[in-house]
Amino acid sequence: MSSRRVASWIYDVLNVFIEALEIEAGLLSRGNATWRFYNQDLEHIRPLAAHLDRDGRHIFRDLITAHPELVEKISTHDALRTQLVRAATDAYRDALASDAIHEAVEDARRRFLANVPGAIPTGAFAAEKHVDLVIEHLINEIEELPSHYTDAEFWRAHGKELRSFSVPSMLAVKRARAELLSYDQATLKWLEDFSYELCQQYDIPAAPSGSVGY
Repeated sequence: MSSRRVASWIYDVLNVFIEALEIEAGLLSRGNATWRFYNQDLEHIRPLAAHLDRDGRHIFRDLITAHPELVEKISTHDALRTQLVRAATDAYRDALASDAIHEAVEDARRRFLANVPGAIPTGAFAAEKHVDLVIEHLINEIEELPSHYTDAEFWRAHGKELRSFSVPSMLAVKRARAELLSYDQATLKWLEDFSYELCQQYDIPAAPSGSVGY
């Protein structure tokens, strides 16, 4: 086994996975699954292989041929991700069917516009999608939005009161998110140990790191 070949495993695959999982674990630890109502998927929590570029995917195939144990690690992560997507989507649909959330959003919207005439609380989204956007924030446990978000002003004014709304299926989102976070943390340690062992065995510097593209 050449050191150059192993170095490509580390730099172009393992480092990319490690960086992606660090970002992912950080988001999940804050409750943010980055679920989006408009495509009913997670924006920044992706199947792990999706973080690889074209060359990285080719190198990944070589890596799992030599180390098939990595396949289970990746597939379990992706299965837990799918579980979280389904839980979040179910919670969204259940919340959307509730009259209570529609009434709460409409009431908050009316009060917000009375205080800020001419504002557009939903920003880039159509007014009729306001409740969808609010439910998205509830699923992602958003307490405060960055100021550049188009609905940041509305959420700053009314997010706290709207966060009191829930449906039973949101508990499944919390469980799925916690399960994925726990797995991410364990997998991060496994990948770091695996990468370290390869570096030691083949005398490869631990840097540079890969990039997940954002």
